[in-house]
Amino acid sequence: MDDTAVKEGPWTILALCLGLVLIAAGVIAPQLDSNHRLDLQRMQLQADLDQLNRQAAINEQFLGRLESDPQLAQRLAQRQMKFIRQGQSMLNYKGEPADVPVSPYSLVHVPPPPELPAYVPAGGTVGRWLLDDHLRLYILAAGLFLAAVGLVLSPNEAQPAGS
Repeated sequence: MDDTAVKEGPWTILALCLGLVLIAAGVIAPQLDSNHRLDLQRMQLQADLDQLNRQAAINEQFLGRLESDPQLAQRLAQRQMKFIRQGQSMLNYKGEPADVPVSPYSLVHVPPPPELPAYVPAGGTVGRWLLDDHLRLYILAAGLFLAAVGLVLSPNEAQPAGS
């Protein structure tokens, strides 16, 4: 039986390829997870920025109305100083209870953006394995071992010097 027949087989190439796949998965998976988390954080920050821009626009609109409407400015000043002119009284409105204060804040309030769904790592069971530092170390070691086996046991294709 020839010794090279044992070494030359498709399983050496398979071991090399499988080792490289395990190494690549062990290196790439944590970075993909990190990118996914950063993308989720970016979307949350974009929603917050949009809400702040809407709030700033409404505040500017309110300040513009305050500058151009002297009656609004007077009513706001009276409200802030808790001052009611003689001969005037607070008007009770049937639509809402009298004990609920109507604040100028309600004129410029913009609701906060909706919360994004909680982060869920992708990949299922294999993804959890690749994100676990301890298991990823074993996966990388197995990949390096398989790559080394594939390289060491691969056929030597050296040509003779005379040909």
